[in-house]
Amino acid sequence: MTCSLFLRASHLPYDEYFCSRAESETGMSGAWRGVFVLALCASCGGSSEVRSDKHLAQTPPDHLQPEEYVAAARDYRRACDDGTAQACGYLGFMYDNGQGVQVDVTTAVSLSTRACAEAGAYGCAYLGYLYQVGRGVPQDAARAATLYRKACDGEDSSGCLLLGIMYKTGSGVGRDSEYAAQLFNRACDDGESLACASLGYMYANGEGVDLDVAHAQALFRTACASGDEIGCDAEAQLARREPVP
Repeated sequence: MTCSLFLRASHLPYDEYFCSRAESETGMSGAWRGVFVLALCASCGGSSEVRSDKHLAQTPPDHLQPEEYVAAARDYRRACDDGTAQACGYLGFMYDNGQGVQVDVTTAVSLSTRACAEAGAYGCAYLGYLYQVGRGVPQDAARAATLYRKACDGEDSSGCLLLGIMYKTGSGVGRDSEYAAQLFNRACDDGESLACASLGYMYANGEGVDLDVAHAQALFRTACASGDEIGCDAEAQLARREPVP
């Protein structure tokens, strides 16, 4: 994924949960908390290209246009029934967010669980998100971390990013800034703009990595070029020689 749709979904309680939890447990700065607030509120701009229905089953939800939701949900269902695990995970997202279908969190959990059990990395990452926020399942940060790790191992960049956030803040896992930086780097290399911005913050402050302001600025520039407001703001701060807390 290129825009961390889990973080940018419309469930604002995640903002309240994650930020207040992280602040109380780690005392992290307001600027860092802002990364997650802005990510939650930002809009994922999908491609404007009009796709034929036959391609929708392979199209992640964050690349859809609103007019494609109904057709995509139908095609995800067909592909899921035919045994495509990723499509089950995509459909789970649609049910959780009411895109092309009526909101049904129970079905979202069921589909994400099925996808993850059948090696659908997207489903593992989304199920991890549901456990982290306690949506349709008991809130369980440790379980979320396990699922994010499985997603990351399955080459889902959002799983790597979300696991990195947990290690950055010590939520559900032991705090490990060096490992968090490695996860952010992996997700950034895979095109996850928020991971690039997150890694930039770590280089700007020498957290888990050697202090390298020039590299931090390059990472913020990469994130900004992908349309990430966090990266744009941080790049501007560094250009003004202001600290990036």
